[in-house]
Amino acid sequence: MPDRVLIVGAGPTGLTAALELSRLGIPVRIIDKQAAPPTTSRAVGVQARTLDLLEQRGLSEDMVRLGNPGLAGSVYGGGKRVFRLDFTRIDSRYHFLLFISQAETERILRTEIEKQGVRIERGVELVGLAQDVLSHDPNPVKVVLRHADGRLEQAQAPWLISAEGAHSTVRATLDLPFEGKTRDEQYALGDLHIDGELVETDFHIFSSEHGFMGLFPMGDRRFRLIASNPLSKPSKDTAPAIEELQAIYAQRSHIPARFRDMSWSSWFRINSRMVSRLKVGRLLLGGDAAHIHSPAGAQGMNTGIQDMMNLAWKLALVLKRQASPVLLDTYEQERPPVMRDVLSRTEGLTDVIGAESHLGPWAGEAGVVQEQIAARMSQIAIAYRDRPLSVNHALGGGLHAGDRVPDLPVRCRSADGDGWQEKALFGLLDPSRFMLLVVRSAESAATPADLYDAMQPWRQLIGVAEPAPATDDSARAIPVGVRPVGQRVPGAARRPCRVRRRRASIGHGS
Repeated sequence: MPDRVLIVGAGPTGLTAALELSRLGIPVRIIDKQAAPPTTSRAVGVQARTLDLLEQRGLSEDMVRLGNPGLAGSVYGGGKRVFRLDFTRIDSRYHFLLFISQAETERILRTEIEKQGVRIERGVELVGLAQDVLSHDPNPVKVVLRHADGRLEQAQAPWLISAEGAHSTVRATLDLPFEGKTRDEQYALGDLHIDGELVETDFHIFSSEHGFMGLFPMGDRRFRLIASNPLSKPSKDTAPAIEELQAIYAQRSHIPARFRDMSWSSWFRINSRMVSRLKVGRLLLGGDAAHIHSPAGAQGMNTGIQDMMNLAWKLALVLKRQASPVLLDTYEQERPPVMRDVLSRTEGLTDVIGAESHLGPWAGEAGVVQEQIAARMSQIAIAYRDRPLSVNHALGGGLHAGDRVPDLPVRCRSADGDGWQEKALFGLLDPSRFMLLVVRSAESAATPADLYDAMQPWRQLIGVAEPAPATDDSARAIPVGVRPVGQRVPGAARRPCRVRRRRASIGHGS
């Protein structure tokens, strides 16, 4: 059994790391310098891709029950709606943007890791760090931890994951540049109750000569309000008053509404920054420790959660000696392009919605453009094409290795092994192992039973399915792919695939 991986930070990123590793049998130690979990809402949007992945962990049902599904986003300018983004076009059973307090998201994750026997050590801060990756010590990461009573503890770990947030001690110790910029605008934020005609099925973006204002429905008539260019001068000793937020709303919206019962407010400025490296020796970074950006599009928390879902299965295989340590290099090869794209898109969106004159290109957008925007915002469009783990052997079609595979009707071996049963592919995905999806050519002599038997040496690690028989021949033209719940072990599927003429291409789920 490997020694405990040290996770620094118990926000959504750190909690996801602890959840994924512990589920895969890797012991973890998770610390957080805060004495208690935060209770404010903070990040409030959970995207369809994140919900798809959390469903495989049995967590999405609780989140949807507690949250408010936003079915669309309405953008206004000049006293009228100029664009409505329809999330029902998203290719997921979660065809909405779920609005839920980050406090609730963290509680759900925290409850799940407690079921795995993981206890968060609170009031414990990382204050010192060193590593010797050339030594033969299985725990080359050395740290100094300060406890709430002032006691200092020296500890060590085989690996350390920095999920500390924007003020990462690990990033500062490594002197990794946090490259990017801080925007000039000041912003006001408030969580409050709104009476009036503002519908709760949509989030609402108002663009005017005065600046940007967004309202995001949390359910039961409660909304998150964010506005640029507040009316008063922000300071560290004050917070926006409800009267100021009401005045900002009246200045920028034509829809009647009255505010009351504000539970939280704050000032903030937008930083758009990321690191160039996610792995330095045995130190790994993810979430806000690695990338921060505008809240436009509700991307940040989702990206951090998916960072850890990409990393954890790889780290688990390395620690179990089931894969070479070079597998971890793919974390640094796959996630930074996603981070850069998120930064670029959120910066662009912030610029567009910040001024009414920029809304022209949005007006009248429909059809395929709507679908593309919804897919990118929901993160369904994230792909890992042309990456080391995504080797494409497909002979044609639109689905390539590294893409998110559709929820196809498939057939697989029944539990007793005596027959075959048809299911939806997503229902077979399990975070503890891989799923090999095979499309056999019409002339292949191999049978499903042959394939199943050939995969027996890997049955604990890899499941097998093939598309269910289709009445339309075009349905069989889909190239082969795997959408693991974990991802793919390099080369793991290749030898068994010789039972047919067409090899499987491998794609990623997170």
